[in-house]
Amino acid sequence: MKIAVLSDIHGNSWALSKVLKDIERRKPDLLINLGDSLYGPLNPKETFKLIKSYNIRSISGNEDRLITEYFDKDYPAGTMGFVIRKLNEEAHDWLISLPKTTILDCRIYLCHGTPDSDSTYLAERIDDGCLSLNEPTRIDEWLQGIKQNIVLCGHSHIRRLVQTPDHTIINPGSIGCPAFDDNFPVYHKVENFTNHAQYCIADLSDHDFMVEQVSIPYDFNKAVSCAAKNNRPDWAKWLKTGRVL
Repeated sequence: MKIAVLSDIHGNSWALSKVLKDIERRKPDLLINLGDSLYGPLNPKETFKLIKSYNIRSISGNEDRLITEYFDKDYPAGTMGFVIRKLNEEAHDWLISLPKTTILDCRIYLCHGTPDSDSTYLAERIDDGCLSLNEPTRIDEWLQGIKQNIVLCGHSHIRRLVQTPDHTIINPGSIGCPAFDDNFPVYHKVENFTNHAQYCIADLSDHDFMVEQVSIPYDFNKAVSCAAKNNRPDWAKWLKTGRVL
């Protein structure tokens, strides 16, 4: 079974469109999206249309959950308010319907962060304001009780292929946001040092698997201009450089 694994699109329809064209030529059996699909100062409406038109099987991320928590409240300020105003009722219902985790083909487990938290990194820990690879035993502690030996996760925006004593963790990186900083749980930054969109192809046989990490160039200037127009110069820098400057 050949799976195209996507994550952390963050409303970047220009990056997603280019990735989907590359996926078409590879002819996978299934497209998987690991969450954080629509949040960002970019193009959430068109991103949702693309996800639906390609029948991409999706789970929820922390930003997807936060969007749904604001649905019945007054529009918040900033980027969250921008996203909610752009989304129609169909998109709202879709976000609410997304599972937090799911199991695929009996042997593959899907989560955004960890099985218990969509806002916790699975394969990484925060060291001196940056992300470092977690100890394999710590990763297996997060995955205690997960019987599937292959785990697909996102959230960190960093592509990974990590083998622990009990599991193989695959993170495809981020399609739509190559860098960011965050204050939760403490300040840290994530940088990929490229503006390319990232995803992966996982080709699984009965007894083995192959993972191809893919980087796709796209017209990032459209995303940069959109972020700047929507009062997010920080996003504009991240999208252009893949760095937190």
